[in-house]
Amino acid sequence: MRSLATLLLLVSFLGLTAQSAEDLARDAAKQQDAKRYEQAIASYESLITQGYSSSDLHYNLGLAYYQNTDLGHAILHLEKAYKLAPYDKQVEKNLELIRNEQVDGLLPLPTFFLYEWWHKIAARLQPDIWAVLAIVLAILGAVGFIFWFRFRKSTQPPTWYPKWHRRFLLGSPVVLLLALLFVLFANSRNQALANFDKAVLLAPEVALYAAPNQESTVDLTLHEGLRVRILDNYEGWRKIELVDGRSGWVQKDTLEAI
Repeated sequence: MRSLATLLLLVSFLGLTAQSAEDLARDAAKQQDAKRYEQAIASYESLITQGYSSSDLHYNLGLAYYQNTDLGHAILHLEKAYKLAPYDKQVEKNLELIRNEQVDGLLPLPTFFLYEWWHKIAARLQPDIWAVLAIVLAILGAVGFIFWFRFRKSTQPPTWYPKWHRRFLLGSPVVLLLALLFVLFANSRNQALANFDKAVLLAPEVALYAAPNQESTVDLTLHEGLRVRILDNYEGWRKIELVDGRSGWVQKDTLEAI
């Protein structure tokens, strides 16, 4: 189980609901330590209902579900924890271990290492923080260029300029490039957090239909914990794709987006 220190720090800042949220966090940790997993799950879920979300919260909730023999919800919340903190080795390791218990054996395909490296760095900060840093660096870079351009041909530059003119010339482009990089990190992280096309099957057995109605052919029976890609929505149905390329329709209430 992971420490909820950051959760407690945040909920203590939330004002009117802080005390109840803090109590829920402490109770959840206490119940999980005592192996009362259903009570721990109820407390963690109450925190999520209040609008709180963090990697530690989903990680602990995933472990509580796993210890309560609910593989579908366990993988779902570990996937959510990994989405929020893909750089966290402990989350990644336990998610991989628990995925191996999924009976269909259709594990997610490995991603290209540069793509994975990029998104792990981007996840270190929230998109808004990357954006603020980019703005600050852009301003610093622009100011450096302005000083260099203004005084580069001046016959009487400020006394400090001779020492700094080379730094302005060489440092300003570097700072502006970093600002652009931070903008890309912010955009990448924002897209990753807003992407809900991945889902986890939660029902013990899920029928994969050829069409979005129960009268159509059942092509396959899938099982809880399988991660799939959502392709389309139709009324109470979701069209999904498996990692091996097969696709079909499942009922909406048998899965939940990551």
